[in-house]
Amino acid sequence: MAQIKVLPEQLINQIAAGEVVERPASVVKELLENAVDAKATQIIVEIRDAGQSLIRIIDDGVGMDRDDAILALERHATSKISSLEDMNLIRTMGFRGEAIASIASVSRLIIKTKRREEVAGTVVESEGGKVLKVEHLGLKDGTQIEVHDLFFNTPARQKYLKTEDKEFKATLDVMIGAALSFPHISFRLIHNEEQVFDFPPAQDDLVRIRSVWGNNITQELIPVMYQGVHIHLQGYVGKPLIARSSKNMQYIFVNDREIKSHVLAYAVKQAYHSLLPKEKQPVFVLKFDLHPSLVDVNVHPRKSEVKFLDEREIFRIVTAAVQKSLEKHVLAPKIRADQPANYYTDREAQGIFQVEDQTIAMKTPAEIYRLDIAAQNQEMAMVAATEAPSSFTIRLGIHEEMPPVQQDIYQLEFHEEENKGFEERTQQLDIVPLVQINNAYLLCAQGKSLVIVDQHAAHERVKYTEIQKFFEEKEKVIQQLLTPIQVELTHQESHVLNSNKEILDGLGFEISHFGGNTFSIMAVPSLLIRHNPEKTLRGIIDDLTSGELAKGDFQARIEKIITIMACRSAVKFGDPLSREEQMALIEQLQQVPLPYTCPHGRPTMIIMTDEELRERFGRKYC
Repeated sequence: MAQIKVLPEQLINQIAAGEVVERPASVVKELLENAVDAKATQIIVEIRDAGQSLIRIIDDGVGMDRDDAILALERHATSKISSLEDMNLIRTMGFRGEAIASIASVSRLIIKTKRREEVAGTVVESEGGKVLKVEHLGLKDGTQIEVHDLFFNTPARQKYLKTEDKEFKATLDVMIGAALSFPHISFRLIHNEEQVFDFPPAQDDLVRIRSVWGNNITQELIPVMYQGVHIHLQGYVGKPLIARSSKNMQYIFVNDREIKSHVLAYAVKQAYHSLLPKEKQPVFVLKFDLHPSLVDVNVHPRKSEVKFLDEREIFRIVTAAVQKSLEKHVLAPKIRADQPANYYTDREAQGIFQVEDQTIAMKTPAEIYRLDIAAQNQEMAMVAATEAPSSFTIRLGIHEEMPPVQQDIYQLEFHEEENKGFEERTQQLDIVPLVQINNAYLLCAQGKSLVIVDQHAAHERVKYTEIQKFFEEKEKVIQQLLTPIQVELTHQESHVLNSNKEILDGLGFEISHFGGNTFSIMAVPSLLIRHNPEKTLRGIIDDLTSGELAKGDFQARIEKIITIMACRSAVKFGDPLSREEQMALIEQLQQVPLPYTCPHGRPTMIIMTDEELRERFGRKYC
């Protein structure tokens, strides 16, 4: 007797649903994509019990006729592709033709739809994938899909759903991603009959971002833009002030599709160089528009991941684009007249959405749980980047059978975006030191603005840039010591020194093994000639021993050692500086690529504008 059997169609649909429909948020995502593909300008999502009882999605798109509404319940029935070649040119959001059939197989589903040119619409009701009723009714143009009692016939699936708050948050994340991807579409979310948000159509990405994240975050974003022959990148990255402890405020879109990419997220962080603390994550919204032949969107059942034809080049593009933007714009924190005194300390989550000029209060625990987006701790973080070229050449391996795309080397151009209030470094006047306060801070003027500079942090940034450049130079200036200095280390310290000797050699140290755990310092980098060689070396070893980089990534260890050297060779808190030394420090600081943070992430300066000073002194209307 045959052991292999053909499964019933209903069971096949339920198995397929397991790939596509994991939770209510999966249903919302699939139906949202269909609404977008239907050219909707307004999408309303209503859910009950985080989507388990009801998911209703209403759009004003093109709608379906009777035959299409019935066919939508069939597996692999789609209007988006018709041949294998179409898979290489996908520009729509949905395309597999299995979402509605899979959703219907594990729910009680109702489709209400009408095309604009037709007098009446069509209603299709199904249960567990089986069509129960089809009828004509007078309906509005567009489509409304209701999903009742999700997983009613698969209780095992229900058992693995999380709490209502977590399931709601997953749906909220999907909605926020869609809202950021399509600013021209109006999105409205209702949960348990209470409105969560209502985002009106926005004229551009920044307006929509402000609706989603509020003005406090949006005003700390700077634009990113690259233009190539077949690849276009634009978006916004956050200043170091709003760096987060999690990756919840990182969005990447490829041809309007939100994706998750650890590689590209890492590329963005690399653009901040090693000066962003490992535990801090940048905030960003980045959108790629590229030829479909350069990306495969069919590598994941839920289309949440893609595969680039040449991921390394995309990585380089992202890193260079963000570096250029960080280098170009003013990143220094500002004391704002509308901010409380503890502006730089952790801020309690407020549980609100900022929608244009309206504030919508969260009233239920489910809505409050979405604080990952509304408000998180606003903490200081580091920013630094090496100089980025104004343009560079990249080679992309192009599919040979795609005639629209030429196999060539092309120039990737850095396009300047029209200034929309973003403060660029070229617009700033020189900083002029006025007086040293407490042998720690330099009070400076910059035009009409007041600038307070942390002398140690500022000198650290200057020294870091110098040492990094010194390390990269082929011919280094090294100072031989008249008498070698012998340093006795512990076994652990000796191991750390030996593990990092290649880096120390590259930085200009000449250290030889004298015997046992004793080493001789023969020469030091010329930049450190005024500093105690033994003390500097011991400080480096101590920091490496107590840190997490005694082993591991070579580049990370280089950055760590350069940072340590910069810190130990910089002027200290409490060091008095002459007028000439103050002026020299400020002049050097303004020459480095990114002068706004020290290598440890603290700001080198804070700024208070004339307008903010007037506000503080009550002279706003005088």
